[in-house]
Amino acid sequence: MKKALVILYPGFSLYEITCLTSYLTISLNNEDAWEIDTVSNNLEPVISEDYFSVNPNKVFDEININNYQLIILPGIIDYTKVIDDANLINFIKRLNTTPRPLIASISSSPILLAKSGILNGVKFTAGLYEETLEEYSSLSKDQLTRTPVYYDKSHQIITAIGFAYREFAIEVLKALNYDVQDTLFTGTLIKKYTKEDLTYRMN
Repeated sequence: MKKALVILYPGFSLYEITCLTSYLTISLNNEDAWEIDTVSNNLEPVISEDYFSVNPNKVFDEININNYQLIILPGIIDYTKVIDDANLINFIKRLNTTPRPLIASISSSPILLAKSGILNGVKFTAGLYEETLEEYSSLSKDQLTRTPVYYDKSHQIITAIGFAYREFAIEVLKALNYDVQDTLFTGTLIKKYTKEDLTYRMN
């Protein structure tokens, strides 16, 4: 079974990653579904930006990066609350290895990759203010693509701005060799449904 790891920190954004995580789990056949671990400093509940309480099932010291094919960093409503967390940054530094899993980072979370040295020489995008980009020298404007989503294939890193969470999921799925269309998460109202279409049977 393939495995993904979601890194949790206070104020993380659930909605920015659930298109991706739901596809990898409930949208696939049981034999193809991924196992998803969640990791944090300890096993205490981590509160999301919208006040969901999520219990991580792993702590940083337990993790062998090579056991995972995908590392997911959700966005953060206030990165200043976690950017100086030495345990978190040191854990992310462990991703600076070759080969490594695909890294998927959205919204403001690329700042954690930058602080950890993972974005050195990497083209990226992020949902960050200009003032933040100027404050942190590890965030190179020369490498910032200013696109909704960007995949630096040579470094195996996908980044996105938070509003592009659907496109983020699609880009990650394509990078994982899933044959998905760009319209995968566009919603229901663009299609006309018959009553039979919306009649569900168990077999």
